[in-house]
Amino acid sequence: MYEIETTDYFKKKYKKLVSKNNELQDRIIKAIETLKDNPKHKSLKSHKVTITEFGKVYSSSVTGDIRIIWTESNKKLVLLLLDIGGHSGGTGVY
Repeated sequence: MYEIETTDYFKKKYKKLVSKNNELQDRIIKAIETLKDNPKHKSLKSHKVTITEFGKVYSSSVTGDIRIIWTESNKKLVLLLLDIGGHSGGTGVY
């Protein structure tokens, strides 16, 4: 099982996404719980991506459009959640 840590950037975007959207909040929490247990779980569709701000990281699906961007720590079982948002377009995370 992994420990989850978040960046301040992730926290800010998360709060904005879930304000007035309890269903999305529930789906994000479920995805994070799945990440904790198995970051490569089939339902997350996790895959490597390269993002200018973060370099080579992972993207995991929350909904059809919402993704969690994360990376692993080499020193311990920690997943650092870097970003959250749409899959593509003007507000996309990559």
